[in-house]
Amino acid sequence: MTNKTLVAYFSKGGASEEYAKVIAETLTANGLAVEIRNLANDIPDITAFDTVVLGTGVRMGMVYRRWRKVLKQKALRDKRLFLFLSSGTAIEDPNRAVEKFLRPVVDKYGLKPASLISFPGKTPEKWAKLDGQKETMKPETANAWAQMIASQIQDKRA
Repeated sequence: MTNKTLVAYFSKGGASEEYAKVIAETLTANGLAVEIRNLANDIPDITAFDTVVLGTGVRMGMVYRRWRKVLKQKALRDKRLFLFLSSGTAIEDPNRAVEKFLRPVVDKYGLKPASLISFPGKTPEKWAKLDGQKETMKPETANAWAQMIASQIQDKRA
C-alpha cells in the first residue's frame, strides 16, 4: 500500500516554506511518496492523501487565513494529520506558541492531529539585536520531527 503524503504550507517571511522543504525532503528520504504544495498558489483537495502535514506562519498574532481554509475540509478528519507553525514566539517558548496559535484552531475545527509543533521563525533584520542571535531557524528540529512522522507512518504500514 502506498501512503501518499501532502506537505502544504503558507509562508510570508519564508520560514514555514524552508521548514516544509526540510520535512518533505526527510519524508522522501524515508521512502514516502510526498507532494509539497505552497498554499499561496492553491488550496489542494486532500482526499487523495493518507497523511497531511500542514504548516503556517503567524502575522499580527494570527495564523494565515489561507492555511485555515485547508483545515475546514471535512476530509481532513479522516487523515493522519500533523501541524506545524513557525513564529517569533517559538524562538523563546515553542510550547507557548503551540498553545497560543495552533491549539485554538485545532479546537475550533474539531481536529485530532497526531502532533503539533512550533519552530522558531526568522527574526527580521530590523528587529535583530546587534549583540543577539540573528539566525533563529532550527531546520534540525524540523528534520527530527519529520523522522518521527516517517516512523509513525511506517509503523502503521507494517
